[in-house]
Amino acid sequence: MELEVFYVPGISHFSYMVLTARGALVIDPKRDIETYLSKAALWKTSITHVLLTHNHADFVGGHLLLAETTKAKLIMGRGAGVSYPVEEVSEGDRIEMGNVEIKVMESPGHTPEHVSYLLVDRLSSHDPMAVFTGDSLLSGDVGRPDLFGPEKQEELTQKLFNTLEKYRSLSEGLMVYPAHGAGSLCGKRIGQRNPTTIGFEKKANPLLHITNHEDFKKELLRNMPTPPPYYFTVSKRNKTGEGLDIPFHPSKALKISELEGEILDLRDQAAFAVHHIPDSLNTVADTHFPTLTGYCVSPESPVSLVGDDQAVAYAHSTMYRMGYDNIVGHLPGGIDIWRERGRPCDSFAYLRSVEVQELLESNQAQMLDVRNENEWEEGYVPRALHIPLAHLTKGLKTLNKESFIIAACGHGCRGSLAASILEREGFPRVGNMAGGLLAWKACGLPVTKDR
Repeated sequence: MELEVFYVPGISHFSYMVLTARGALVIDPKRDIETYLSKAALWKTSITHVLLTHNHADFVGGHLLLAETTKAKLIMGRGAGVSYPVEEVSEGDRIEMGNVEIKVMESPGHTPEHVSYLLVDRLSSHDPMAVFTGDSLLSGDVGRPDLFGPEKQEELTQKLFNTLEKYRSLSEGLMVYPAHGAGSLCGKRIGQRNPTTIGFEKKANPLLHITNHEDFKKELLRNMPTPPPYYFTVSKRNKTGEGLDIPFHPSKALKISELEGEILDLRDQAAFAVHHIPDSLNTVADTHFPTLTGYCVSPESPVSLVGDDQAVAYAHSTMYRMGYDNIVGHLPGGIDIWRERGRPCDSFAYLRSVEVQELLESNQAQMLDVRNENEWEEGYVPRALHIPLAHLTKGLKTLNKESFIIAACGHGCRGSLAASILEREGFPRVGNMAGGLLAWKACGLPVTKDR
């Protein structure tokens, strides 16, 4: 037996492939399936089973296309409710592949149909050696139960509480392989340890320490960040199968006259502040890109990309995985070509923490903190106004257009996006605080938790 781990940065997605004497199985595959086909060819085997722990919301799955391409069995938990043929499994079901056995454990809570898969290598032991937990048990966290609305949240929270009792009963040495890692919004605050173990989670995961349901519910749902709107579009597509077979195509080179839709500038916050295409949005091409894009761009909107070749390649492939299939193309040469052609540029202030502090103390500016609720709770700049990025568009009416508004976040990238949104919406004086609250605290400037 051999186990291969595949990681997609940005959306922080883990998928897995297990080699057995009777073929290979893939768990929670990403949309671009060539990786798994190449690995199967390298292993000189065929993919016989594609397993889903649940219907994902943050990325378009490759499960249907991979199963159709390889003629593999497509397996999901009972009650999956998808519009295409799957083999549904329930608690205690087994998948036999020679000396390898997969045991099914129902683990609802994040979604109603969620299952986990216990891996047994009988050449080593008849006890499980690992469990693929999907988004039920994560590093230092658990999957959020609030993606199906208030009417299902209570039921799923109770089911998730019961699921964690199952995990507590497992062997402490069992390796835990989740579907998402740090940075994903499939949980509230996912840790960096991947893989982890049942024993480590029993010690370090605060939600596994809570044995009272009401206390668990309160802690779990407290300051849960708002999910990006695209989650609901992707979840529906993964359920209906719509467009799951759309192949990936490299980005098309555009002329300036061909730019349309949302123009996403992929440069870092400092470069964007100096000059940028009017009405463009700053979604820097790093690990924050999926979150920034997911909060401010609809999957149905046409999108044009502005950045260097590496940034464009990363952004385009990431958006493809996220289900953004209306990428018009990119502008070769980026902002430099735009400026060389004499096109107008916009800019806004990019300020150091001490400069921001001076403006705030003299009442010459208003700070707008766009971090999530749980970040805000840990401390914020006195008198700052809090509107999480997810709610910024709806919250614009609460802002005074006559004020000099300085956006701030954790590191600066969400602040830059927020400033670009404000600028596009007609706010004449905006800025971004360099380095966000991380830089503010490093300078020893005041932070409060007072309400």
